[in-house]
Amino acid sequence: MKRTRSGRCAASSLVLVAVLLVALCGQALAGYGLDLFARGDTVQRVSPSGTAEFHFTLTNTGSQSDVYEFDCRVVAEVSGWAVVYCVGGQCVEPGNLVYDTLPAGVADTAIKVTVYTDMTEGEEVVSLRVRSMGNPALAESIATHTIVGTGIEERAYLDAPASRLMVMPTLVTRQTGASVVFSTREQTFFSVTLHNAVGQRVQTVAARIVPAGLHRVDWRPERGLPRGVYLLRLAVQAGSAVCKVVVE
Repeated sequence: MKRTRSGRCAASSLVLVAVLLVALCGQALAGYGLDLFARGDTVQRVSPSGTAEFHFTLTNTGSQSDVYEFDCRVVAEVSGWAVVYCVGGQCVEPGNLVYDTLPAGVADTAIKVTVYTDMTEGEEVVSLRVRSMGNPALAESIATHTIVGTGIEERAYLDAPASRLMVMPTLVTRQTGASVVFSTREQTFFSVTLHNAVGQRVQTVAARIVPAGLHRVDWRPERGLPRGVYLLRLAVQAGSAVCKVVVE
């Protein structure tokens, strides 16, 4: 079958339009971003009939306004316990979606998951997931563990590939800096990030794959970093830990 010159031009035009659409779509999606941060330990042990509260910060790290979809799920349930999560002043039970609109660079610090226990011993795992509606491929989730009883907390920590985050010292000057020390039981990807007092990320200190063993990351405040209280966050595939530092 012979193709005419006009047919070849039409086909070329269609290919060009497709390429332009892909490029424009990529540029649009590149303007979206998110960072979900747990302000505190994601593993809490409480007394029978006690309450565990987990606080989070969501930051729009993109260059344009976005709507974020929150989905809270109970992954491991203890019979008789109850969970409520709050976003943007709206509090609902897990299984209900909540939406939050944030302009570029703005953070929502009023995100909370509350677990109400009873006299039953056990460990309840709750997953909080957030997804960008501007770019649905962008999503982050954090799991929380609420524990009532003896012996369960130790087992939860032993199963995790990262055991503990230690910062030396916690009072940091621009001359001394600090060292982040942690151990892993297997090869894992880790990151150490610096956040301000409300959980907004201000610096990525390190991010890479490390083998099993003891690891140390040295950090010194960048020039221009204001004095104040900051949070150093260690994140591995199994969870995260946070330590407070004071920059003088």
